[in-house]
Amino acid sequence: MFAYVLRRVLYMPLILFGVILLTFTLFYMVASPDALAKMKLGEKATRLQVLDWQENQGYITWTDDGLEKRQATQRMSTAEAKEVVFVDGTDYESRSWLGLFGSYVGSVLTFDFGNDRTDKPVSERLWEGLGPSLSLTLPAFLISELVGVFFGLFAAMYRQSRIDHTIVISAIILMSFNGIALIMFGQKFLAADWAYFPVHGFEAGFQALRFLILPIILYLIITLGEKVRFNRIVMLDEVDQDYVRTARSKGANENTVLFKHVLRNSLIPLITRWTVAIASLYVGSLVLESFFGIPGLGSLTIDAIANNDVNVIRAIVILGAISFMIANLLSDVLYAVVDPRVRLE
Repeated sequence: MFAYVLRRVLYMPLILFGVILLTFTLFYMVASPDALAKMKLGEKATRLQVLDWQENQGYITWTDDGLEKRQATQRMSTAEAKEVVFVDGTDYESRSWLGLFGSYVGSVLTFDFGNDRTDKPVSERLWEGLGPSLSLTLPAFLISELVGVFFGLFAAMYRQSRIDHTIVISAIILMSFNGIALIMFGQKFLAADWAYFPVHGFEAGFQALRFLILPIILYLIITLGEKVRFNRIVMLDEVDQDYVRTARSKGANENTVLFKHVLRNSLIPLITRWTVAIASLYVGSLVLESFFGIPGLGSLTIDAIANNDVNVIRAIVILGAISFMIANLLSDVLYAVVDPRVRLE
């Protein structure tokens, strides 16, 4: 197993390089530096503002003459500065794509993603948003998965009975709820009208709990139906296996059959599901964070997309790629741990 893990770890830089190359192509080469600057600053941005933005992003470098001319504009009035003409090749030089790519790779490896639209370091914004996102998604995910596994097992063990039919019908009803409508209902009645929970906001420390209870409940309701149905299908594949009948014939009680045999042999598809979900937990719940004003990475991502904040979007993509690589490696290792038939070579 150690050799397999080491080989997978050595593959990761190559995969990350591919992701870096792809994001560089999308964010640097698809649109021109002028178009990106206009997207960031607005169509009414002056040429001087565009050049300043490009210089900050590393697209251009000032020549000695250009730097003197740029410093001179700072002593002019706004109207006079707008009239100054900067000439490519004389006042500034555009960097080559190879030079830009080298700088981009270096910034990614040092987790220096530049500044966001408020001129705050992106790495600092990511660190600030990580805590609120995990405070919401981690307990919500754990609770929903535990409840989903329990009812999935329960339905599978009592298949074609009233208990099974009730669980399946309830799961379908939960799946039929519109998530946005359910969030708006909970926020309107449980929070605004009945004042059981805060409508909006977030506080650090233990005070965060009162802001997170309602979003966690809504997350559980929205996702539980689909998880119960998936788990039930997985468990049904195992209930009729020969080893289950053998265990029962040897006198094993239902709890032993359920948890020691059926659940353990159902872990492969469950682990696949869990590791994929865990890899995206850091970004939080985009919709819940937006509705409830939780300052996590989910709301940060939506804000970045709405305002064309390229640096934040790029950082989220890179972190997502890294987390999914780690999650895939973790899933392979867990396969071998829970199932002796799986050999990692």
